[in-house]
Amino acid sequence: MKFESKQFMNFWSYIYVTMILLISLFISDFNLLLFAAYFMLALPFVNSIEHYVVIAILLSTISYYFTGAYEGVFSIYTILMILIIARIIFDGKYKLGFHRNSLMPICLLGGLACFSYVISPFHYLIGLFRLLYLLLLSVIVGNFIRLKISLICEMLPKVATVMVFGYIASILVNGSFINGRLAIASSINTNTFGMSCAQLGCILLTAAFLNKLQMKRNLFIGLIVLVLGLLSGSRGALLALVLSSLIVIIIYAKKNGHLKGTMFNLSILGTITLCVIYLIVIFTGLDASRFNIGEIIASGGSRRSLIYESLIPYIIENGYWKFGYGAGHDCSRQIIMVLTGWDYTHSHNTFLESFGELGIVGLILFIYCIKKSVKNIYGVCKVYKDAYLLMVMLICLLINGLAESYFFDAVLWLLLAVCRNNFIEKRIQYCLDNNCGKLRY
Repeated sequence: MKFESKQFMNFWSYIYVTMILLISLFISDFNLLLFAAYFMLALPFVNSIEHYVVIAILLSTISYYFTGAYEGVFSIYTILMILIIARIIFDGKYKLGFHRNSLMPICLLGGLACFSYVISPFHYLIGLFRLLYLLLLSVIVGNFIRLKISLICEMLPKVATVMVFGYIASILVNGSFINGRLAIASSINTNTFGMSCAQLGCILLTAAFLNKLQMKRNLFIGLIVLVLGLLSGSRGALLALVLSSLIVIIIYAKKNGHLKGTMFNLSILGTITLCVIYLIVIFTGLDASRFNIGEIIASGGSRRSLIYESLIPYIIENGYWKFGYGAGHDCSRQIIMVLTGWDYTHSHNTFLESFGELGIVGLILFIYCIKKSVKNIYGVCKVYKDAYLLMVMLICLLINGLAESYFFDAVLWLLLAVCRNNFIEKRIQYCLDNNCGKLRY
């Protein structure tokens, strides 16, 4: 097996992810020694940036749990940026893949974040640096290198499978039930764990639908991660998983003229899945009232709605709707603490968080970035079906982003970057430019 072969890179990806999963079981502090070890072991990925991009995206779904995946200077994201820059500088055969898609609005977001910091009453410098770091990461991944989408889409379900088995091992070693809700460790928020399961689940279930050869394996593992997501008790994550998968599958089926047959198959699969979920609820003692909309409304709604009712008027009345109260979740946390008395780390809405931190200008720029990424990846999906894997991940994140804030998370900015990338496959670009039919690989 050659060092630069795809087989070796696939194997090395599994080793790298498994290593981080094992380290995260026993070590939470990421130091310079571990960073150096991560970097040295990541050097082979300079020949295949796409493998490391997949690793970074999937680990970022629970960034504060996986050792080295937390958004900071010494992290796997810095290693990713170094690998990309090294590939551009030292590989004589590689051509710079720079393009301007969403570059201007991202730069404007960075400038707005600096201005908002200057006028902010909080002057949260760490928050400013973190947002600028994520914007830089998004630009380097999305605008300075042309990625091979076929390789990314091939690796997503494979690495997701490794992570699912890693989650099962983590549950057996450090897993805990917090108020009847499952998490891979007591330090992990169950909603965060549920959303990570939703991301892995939508990859595997969509891959099962798109790839008939691997359907049984991906469907089986996808159902396992669906059960894990259910046991996490996260309503938003479960809804995002189901809706995003249905949206993408229906779009694909309608485009290919298989809508009626697909809807019938989905109804059968959905019925079986609901029966299995019902049995799981009975045998595990899961608090099913969390999924009862009637009980939630009767009890006055969730705390999220109360946060929205308090925070939105505060932003408008204090003039923060113009340029925000400063970048950083801690700014939102302090305001929410004063308004409600609850120690919530953020506003629990990605769009509200961007509105609060950077004002209406920041919200418009942020929505524009999302629009450009969705438009680009949807155009690729028309000619290359496996691109739906990236599309379903982004849709899943945005749906759950209505109940959680990902504005300061690497997973959001990485997905936006990859989805707007000017992919290297010439056949894809030719079809996009000439409006030809779908590609077959």
